[in-house]
Amino acid sequence: MARRRNIDAEDGITKDELKIFWEDMTRKDYDCRLQIFFDMCDKDGDGKVTEDEVRELIILSASENKLTNLKKNASTYASLIMEELDPDHHGFIEIYHLETLLSLMVNNASQASLKLCKIKQPISFMKAMIPSKYRDPKIEQIKTNPLFQISGLCLSFAKATAETLKFNMALVLFPVCRKTLTNLRSTFLSTFIPFDDTINFHKLIALAIAIQSFIHTFLHLTCNFPKISTYPRDTFMQLVGPALNFIQPTYLDLMLTTVSITGIFMILVMSFSFTLATHSFRRNIVKLPWPLSNLAGFNAFWYAHHLLVLAYVFLIMHGWFLIIDKPWYYKTTWMYVAVPVLLYTHERVFARYQDLKFPVSIIKAVIYSGNVLALYMSKPPEFKYKSGMYLFVKCPDVSGFEWHPFSITSAPKDDCLSVHIRCLGDWTKDLRDRFQKVCEPPAAKPAAKGNLMRMETRAFSTSNTNEDNLDQQQQEG
Repeated sequence: MARRRNIDAEDGITKDELKIFWEDMTRKDYDCRLQIFFDMCDKDGDGKVTEDEVRELIILSASENKLTNLKKNASTYASLIMEELDPDHHGFIEIYHLETLLSLMVNNASQASLKLCKIKQPISFMKAMIPSKYRDPKIEQIKTNPLFQISGLCLSFAKATAETLKFNMALVLFPVCRKTLTNLRSTFLSTFIPFDDTINFHKLIALAIAIQSFIHTFLHLTCNFPKISTYPRDTFMQLVGPALNFIQPTYLDLMLTTVSITGIFMILVMSFSFTLATHSFRRNIVKLPWPLSNLAGFNAFWYAHHLLVLAYVFLIMHGWFLIIDKPWYYKTTWMYVAVPVLLYTHERVFARYQDLKFPVSIIKAVIYSGNVLALYMSKPPEFKYKSGMYLFVKCPDVSGFEWHPFSITSAPKDDCLSVHIRCLGDWTKDLRDRFQKVCEPPAAKPAAKGNLMRMETRAFSTSNTNEDNLDQQQQEG
């Protein structure tokens, strides 16, 4: 206690100092008693308790309580305690290690004492049982990297954006896993996770990816690469010479590495896909001259988005072929994206299976004024749905790959399926034009005010018995 307060007690202590010591010893505060106990164990006052001091403490405790077996095996117990509480093998433990040990002992002795260490135990347990390389923040780990001595905080921020970028590249795939989201909507998670707002969430994550990619690339090109290529050669060789075969790369050498090339290609693919995904391009608001006119519209957005498969290939290569190589278990990029990519692949395979399992025939198509197309389709025997649900429609004559969601407008007990489509995009307009070519023209008589004009056609289908009833509808709504 005197050492902790920097009091020289060799010639005695004053009355006031004795009063302070007495108040500390009589306090019932857990932290105060723990500190006193630690000071008794820490004989040299360096704030660290070694294995010898732990063994001596066990021997004294065993002698006081006449525990012969404990005294004989004091060295073994001290070694076990150090092994558990010193995962970094520093050869000593600190006060939070001791706090963890005592808390666990009290917890095992009496469940009633759990409240005493309930708040402090998780923090102390984490600090005591988890090695420091996993407890420290990412920036602290990067400081041990020899390149940090060269690039400084540029490397730290570049690595930080890389970690968040990998996480977001994994996260951005979940909103497009429609089957998984449909299953999750019926769980308790839907009470606090907005599964019906996944598109906006997908856009938000995409925006974060764009920002992080820019920062990551900017830091490498303008900070890390110049510093590495111009660092004093002798010091450079001492720090990272063995890892680079004692060759200091030039700026051009760094730009021609696999890391840089895959990063550049990834940026190009994402820039192209993200640009065509903006509202102006996707909605065909931008009017581009020929031959660039095909770059606007939903079809361009859809096909460009599937180029992002290449971005994921480049991402994995970017994280694998490093300038300074690491063991495979330190290359975490593939670990981030493995599960989301497999889940998304499963969804696409399942969609292909659904394509073969639920083919339909068009019973009738009706084109209303106001750019609305109504489709009446045969109902597959195993197709079940509830009111308010939607389905995905693909027309191979328009596109062999595109699926578009539309609300089901028929009742679950109807003999056919129907959807009403407002034709706004290029896919829906193309679909309407194909049916318009075979639709019957409207009746010659003028339509009454407020009525909807329509054209309709009928395709032969053997899968629906309600076809004749549908043909008896009037040509004016």
